[in-house]
Amino acid sequence: MTAINVTIAQLRPVLRALRLGEPDAITPLQGGSTAVFRVDRADGEPLILKTYPDDRPWTPQKDAYAASLLRDLAVPVTQYLAIDQTQDLLPFRFAITNYLPGVPAASLKDDPGIGDVYRQMGALIRALHSVRMPAYGYLGPAGLLEPASDHAAYVGAMADHAFAHFCKVGGDAELARRLRAIFDARFDAVVRHGSGPVFAHDDVHPGNVLVERGGDGRLRISGLIDFGNARASDAACDLAKCIFCTVHQAPEAGALMREGYGPVDHPDPEGALWFYTLLHRMIMWWWLRHIGVIPAGEPHDLIDRLREMAGT
Repeated sequence: MTAINVTIAQLRPVLRALRLGEPDAITPLQGGSTAVFRVDRADGEPLILKTYPDDRPWTPQKDAYAASLLRDLAVPVTQYLAIDQTQDLLPFRFAITNYLPGVPAASLKDDPGIGDVYRQMGALIRALHSVRMPAYGYLGPAGLLEPASDHAAYVGAMADHAFAHFCKVGGDAELARRLRAIFDARFDAVVRHGSGPVFAHDDVHPGNVLVERGGDGRLRISGLIDFGNARASDAACDLAKCIFCTVHQAPEAGALMREGYGPVDHPDPEGALWFYTLLHRMIMWWWLRHIGVIPAGEPHDLIDRLREMAGT
């Protein structure tokens, strides 16, 4: 990530032009893939200044659109107050949003009350799934990109892409063959009972959930952030992804998230979650391998789990 610094002198005319008050202090925040700053104001609540890379020019609008779909839910999400992609106001693309209080749940993984947060995460995911979508697909700046009305075709295309790229970046071809045979054998039984397209954050994990401690000492979710992966998907598929992304940080979280989520609308909930977890593991491994996080030939837990699923 390219280092980005912002001064009050730079930001003051920007906030004035946007009628967002007077900056009093700027504090870099940690943990994101791009530079993010808390902006304290002399005349109002804090703001967040989030920067964006140039390789995906619609990302700020996508995030704002995704968050707008949740405006009728009692879910604390980011509100986008201003977006600028011109690089005229500041030498980078940015969005200014409201400030959500709290700290990432990941930073409190050893807190005695963290189990309740995992239950709340499950309930949060269920609330997101109450938002119906017109079709399946990835969210863009103003709607779905390449919307798909047929669930089987949508999941089949995801699988074709995942298995092809798994092998393309060096995955074991025999392992891929075994897993594809298992996946195809279960496909109809799982996919034909889909929930229909619903809002899927696709990345609800402890790093994207903010929490704060209430007056009674309990931890409560105070914010959901990072809508970069948001899409319209099947509910069981999204739940499997969010549990998968959480349990590698907190192995005990899966059962608690399921408890908070409640019944999964599928005749074979365990089978459906297993099926979609296989797909998510394939996608995650080839992506991490593609971007160099997993070097060539390096053993990895994802491959170990995939071998277990293949019975090898």
